[in-house]
This record gives sequence, C-alpha cells and structure tokens, in this order.
Amino acid sequence: MTLHVSIDGLRPDAVTPETAPFLDRLLAEGRSSREARTVMPSVTLPCHTSMVRSVPPTRHGVTSNTFTPLARPVPSIADQAKAHGRRTGMFHNWSELRDLADPASLDVVMMNSHNRAHEDDHRVTDYCLAALATEGLDYAFLYLGHVDSAGHAHGWMSDAYLAAVTNADACVRRAVEGALDPDLRVLWLSDHGGHDRGHGTDCDEDMTIPFCVWWPGVAAARLEGVQILDAAPTLAAMLGVPGHEDWEGTDRSS
Repeated sequence: MTLHVSIDGLRPDAVTPETAPFLDRLLAEGRSSREARTVMPSVTLPCHTSMVRSVPPTRHGVTSNTFTPLARPVPSIADQAKAHGRRTGMFHNWSELRDLADPASLDVVMMNSHNRAHEDDHRVTDYCLAALATEGLDYAFLYLGHVDSAGHAHGWMSDAYLAAVTNADACVRRAVEGALDPDLRVLWLSDHGGHDRGHGTDCDEDMTIPFCVWWPGVAAARLEGVQILDAAPTLAAMLGVPGHEDWEGTDRSS
C-alpha cells in the first residue's frame, strides 16, 4: 500500500528532532530533500494540482484557490492509479481539494472541512486509518491542513505554528504505524511554506518544501533538484503503475 501525505504549509526548517521527531527520522532514513521546490503561485490549490498532476500552473491553469476546469485535462495520480486497477482513497480537511481527481477515480472519500485545531488533523487521520483497515486500498492520500491555518493565524515559525507541526508529526506517525502493512510505502511532502502570516510569493520561505520517500529498508539518499512535480511520477512508480505521458516530473523512488 502507498500512503501519500501532504502537510499544508510545512516549511522544512520547522522539521527538527524537537518539533517533529517522526518526520525528521523519515527524512534521515528515506530518499529525501529539505530543499525541494514548489510552483508559483505558492498557494494551496495550484500547488496541490501540480503535486498530483505533475504539470505547472501554466499548463493546468489553476492559479488561485478557486478551481478552474482544465482545458486539456491531465490525469492525477489517483486517476492514473484507478485506470490501472488500484483501489484509491482520499482523506482531507479542506473542501477545495475535491477537484484533485475525477470522483469516479476514488473508491473512498472522507472530508471534514475543519482544520483550525489539533483535533481536526487527528479526525481526518482517523478517517484514513479506518479506511486502511477495511477498504483494501492501494493508494491513500492524507491531507493535514492545520499547520497552514496556524501559520495564517499566528505566523509561520511562531510557537502556535510549531505546535501544529508537532501535532501533524503525531498524525503521520499514527497513519504510518497504524497502517499495519509491512510493505507500506510512504511519500510525504508539503505544498508550500510561508512567512509572516502568508505565502504565495517566490521567496525561499514560501517556495522551499520537504519531500520524503520512505519504506522499511529503503536506501537513504539526499536528493537534488527535487520539485513538487516529481510527486505523481514517484507515487506511480511506488504503486507499480506507469506514469502518464503528459507528466513533467521525475520518479524519485529509486
């Protein structure tokens, strides 16, 4: 089973042994980068669309947090997985992500629109764990939104923001350990960073993201030149399905 985790608004310099010990360990043990780059505008929906469809906003046309139908559709990783016979699920707490895949490509969808408190990320993690236990999923996308909401409310790298990072770390640990799958493969990353109380610019604080491929026994490696477009091809390889010919990213799983 492949678990795809997106932690909205997580800056790589917020991932330390003190604030996020589990994520920090996965970065050390996995194929990872603390210097991966997202796309402009560094805003949640454009970045996630590039994450799952492996094309930049100039190609997919989503340039704000309001979805715009693609004039020339590019399949998402969930679409590609479903087309090749995989069972898929999506678990999130920001409703605008509903357009990241064709609804028919998802076997299970669970959404709670609240992401302003620690328990909101735990609730969506509970949804994911329940489905992993009962639905026989091959691909599960888990989105945690509270880190971003804490950044907007209190400032990136504030005490409240770092507490939200620690909370997200606990959620990812629960998801990975609770999957109870010795063959589990994980890709976790963020969509963008942030500074002050916002993001969306081309400054390094907004554009730099963590990216980590991990499974038990993976050969650790520090990756260079990683971009958010690499997520979908990497997930496809981890799922054993072909990448789509229109995708522009690179498989980082090997």
